[in-house]
Amino acid sequence: MDNASFYKEASKCVRCGACKALCPTYLTTSNESMGARGRVALLGGLGAKRFAPRGNLAEKIFSCMLCGACRDLCPRGIDITEVIYRGRAALRRSYRKGRFLRAALKHSVSRPDLAFYLLRAYRRLLYRPLHRAGMAGYNIPEVASRPFKNGIQVYKSIKRTGRVAVFAGCSVNYFYPDIGGALCSVLVSKGYEAVVFSGESCCGAPLRASGLQKEAAALARKNIEHFNRVRAEAVISLCPTCTMVIRRQYPLLAGDTISNLMDVNEFLVNSGIVSDLGIRPARMTYHDPCHLNFGLGVREEPRRILRGIKGVDFTEMRHAGECCGFAGFFSLHFREISERIGRKKIDNILDTSADVVVTSCPGCIMHLENLKAAVDGKFEVRHIIEVIDEAVHPVSPSPAAGEGDTTGNR
Repeated sequence: MDNASFYKEASKCVRCGACKALCPTYLTTSNESMGARGRVALLGGLGAKRFAPRGNLAEKIFSCMLCGACRDLCPRGIDITEVIYRGRAALRRSYRKGRFLRAALKHSVSRPDLAFYLLRAYRRLLYRPLHRAGMAGYNIPEVASRPFKNGIQVYKSIKRTGRVAVFAGCSVNYFYPDIGGALCSVLVSKGYEAVVFSGESCCGAPLRASGLQKEAAALARKNIEHFNRVRAEAVISLCPTCTMVIRRQYPLLAGDTISNLMDVNEFLVNSGIVSDLGIRPARMTYHDPCHLNFGLGVREEPRRILRGIKGVDFTEMRHAGECCGFAGFFSLHFREISERIGRKKIDNILDTSADVVVTSCPGCIMHLENLKAAVDGKFEVRHIIEVIDEAVHPVSPSPAAGEGDTTGNR
């Protein structure tokens, strides 16, 4: 879709307002220009040259959380989220808040290990003291000293049921490697060989959200070429944003996708390997990540898994499908709105009296941990694969990796 096409798509809007029904920024601010309909109208005006590409217009377009809640609500069939992405690409130079971020992303995608090493040093030397002094609001999680991906790793089982590859994603790789370890632990215990490849690139979501369309497309082509050569019955993703971008946006960006990519919940339910789980006593509730819920339509699978774990007292929270307020860098650039959305989510969690809040998104974990700290919450926040691993192994050491496939055979 070129610029002319997306402006034409925006011009199809009849202003019915159906898309505002679930829009978190509109429901939080009651501001028409901060809702899906308002943003589409603004971009239609930009295409018709009624508006100039200025900073205040860019601010409204970049304030969208890209949650996809409006995705299936438009009676004219407008792909509103895609229109927003294209609008960001057109307005990126007008969005002054994003200048540093765009520059950082451009330089980090080619050398991610170095970029996260520098982030780790920055957090320890500067950010952590500032946060403790109350001068930095958002607590960036600790960057792991050793990433999840460390060359080519093969996690082997004595009884080989099948072979799967893991698409880790940047958050799991650099912030939450234990989540990746939990996945491999569960797979090996069920007879699967799990392979982690070093050739994985960022899925491109942060670049595209920042308006860097061409750069995101280049990463898409790299991942498609790499993973479509992998001999595995499935490529399992631990991050709904990665899964959604690869499935729904790679065909638009690169004309192809990773054909056998699956969200971890889908794979575990479809394969039947979580049908007989052990005991994990706790009162739990589940938070739906937006890209899993709205973007992929995966809602019942994680609930089925949690209800199937012996000892789990599962309680549904009110408005479980509402956003937690993270949305990547939105929580930094639009902090006040993010906190208002997050406070509502925390209230709904506390009403359940849950000991554990389970989700399927590393980004949601990051944000819920920050929200929890602000109210001194007593609940744990866990990725669903960690909960499953604890049900499979009462004491859950990560599996020892098999010898790396140094030949590169797949």
